[in-house]
Amino acid sequence: MKLKELGVLIAKERKLKPWTQKEMAQYAGINVNTLKKIEAGFEEEVGMLKTVEVLELLGFEILVRPKGRPLTLEELNSGQSY
Repeated sequence: MKLKELGVLIAKERKLKPWTQKEMAQYAGINVNTLKKIEAGFEEEVGMLKTVEVLELLGFEILVRPKGRPLTLEELNSGQSY
């Protein structure tokens, strides 16, 4: 997933709650401008810890795997795009 796609996903999930950017920033313990940068696709530098806080608040986690590795059966069955 590219950073722009991650930003779009975060904005979509936030709106489903439905939270404003200000509310979500408060819940995640970050500045609203930082959340705006994340949702804009990280066009400016944003710290990884702040991004993880936002993802955890929405019920997501970061998964690291070798680039180009074939998907596992679990990943294929999840229906998510990798």
